Amino acid sequence: MLTREELSSERIDQIVADARKAGYDFFLSSAEREASLNQALVDYKPGEEAWVFAYGSLMWNPAFEFAEALPCSVEGWRRSFCFWTPLGRGTPELPGLMLALEGGGSCEGIAYRLAPHQVRSELAILWNREMLSGVYQARWVPTRLRDGRTVTAVTFVVDTGHCQYCGDLPMERAAHHIAFAEGRRGACRDYLTNTAEHARSLGIHDPYIEDLVQRVADLRGEAVIHSVPANTEAVGEA
Repeated sequence: MLTREELSSERIDQIVADARKAGYDFFLSSAEREASLNQALVDYKPGEEAWVFAYGSLMWNPAFEFAEALPCSVEGWRRSFCFWTPLGRGTPELPGLMLALEGGGSCEGIAYRLAPHQVRSELAILWNREMLSGVYQARWVPTRLRDGRTVTAVTFVVDTGHCQYCGDLPMERAAHHIAFAEGRRGACRDYLTNTAEHARSLGIHDPYIEDLVQRVADLRGEAVIHSVPANTEAVGEA
């Protein structure tokens, strides 16, 4: 599980330096990450709250502080394992796959509300986490909360022009990488399992995710256990 301390600018700068030494020269510098955050906040007015839409690991390990968390959905975007990770949950020889939003369909997840005093500091933590390689683009999207309200939340969609992008992989190949890739942040299959379990705990049924869960289990010769977390950290604080 990621912690705030692991997402400090100093630690992230070291990760970026190590990645660039390994040949991944597209990783963003601290100045580039800050410029990206400033651009995302160009229309933000100090004193206002802000929302973050989470659809993957941010649902079960946000690592930033928030005032409220509510189940929600967005239209026009879908979950997709659509970019390679050769370092975090994979290796250059067997890269893992990570989730991003791709255009089309709909997606349910969690909306985190940031109080005005949290917006800049917590989004800076979030940018250190999500804007390492530049494969994500920040996008503000209409987000329907389960209580009926609609808010605008920032989320992360894939840059289809990025070198890590691998959209439209056959499900069989995607499942193979998820089943067997492992890296410094752990096994790719654990990322899938945690996402699936947390989605179920929110009453979310994502056929795409559940299909991958079954395929990965079959490849590994394991039974699918549809466990649901007894205590959901994010929604429990709502």
